[in-house]
Amino acid sequence: MRCSRSARRLTTVAAAAACAAAVAVSGELSPGALLAVAAAGAVVTAVGLARRAGAAAAPVGRRGLPWLGWLAAALAWEVVTLADDDLPTLSDLADPLLADPVLRGAAVLGWLAVGGWLVTRPGPRRQE
Repeated sequence: MRCSRSARRLTTVAAAAACAAAVAVSGELSPGALLAVAAAGAVVTAVGLARRAGAAAAPVGRRGLPWLGWLAAALAWEVVTLADDDLPTLSDLADPLLADPVLRGAAVLGWLAVGGWLVTRPGPRRQE
């Protein structure tokens, strides 16, 4: 059974809003927020794997170098914070911002939007 595109989009928006509301209401680092984020992440991951999202996307090439630099810098920061307890981790730096329930819910919506974008990347090309 195939659903219309608008029905799928409405279902996705409703699920994302429910997840963001659960995280905003549950509070920081609560089991309810963890469950909501884990369930949403599992669904996005399963859809991406089932659709083989990104399989037909063009290779990133040199456009990815700045992102690789940012990733390496974040990884280096986290490794340095393991050695020096006086330095805050990236999550410690984000905690004051995410303490507000509205901003925490907005961050979850942004996280889900990025996951949704990744899922909509081109899948494998079909032989005709």
